[in-house]
Amino acid sequence: MQKSSLILTFEESPHIKVLDFFIAFEDFDYPIAQIAKETEVKWETAKKVIDSLLQRRILKKTRRLGKAQLYMLDKGNPLTKLLIEIDMKISKFFVNKELERHKLVVS
Repeated sequence: MQKSSLILTFEESPHIKVLDFFIAFEDFDYPIAQIAKETEVKWETAKKVIDSLLQRRILKKTRRLGKAQLYMLDKGNPLTKLLIEIDMKISKFFVNKELERHKLVVS
């Protein structure tokens, strides 16, 4: 699997992996168990990261599905908007770098 621009830039810490997951799938909500599985982070660690992102209002609680609480990006938060914008700019940087390597120019 190819690494995302955030992981290429900031390496594979649990915080970056969870944040990257939510940015990649920003329109959906997820329970901690699925987040832990998809990011390959232990459930307990994923819970701590999610709690940290909730405090900063980067994530928000959405609904309950059985006993599980679901979470998604809080796209109304200016900090979250900035993180998404930064991710896009970093991605563009890596795309342009790869295109340069192949001697292609894109404006």
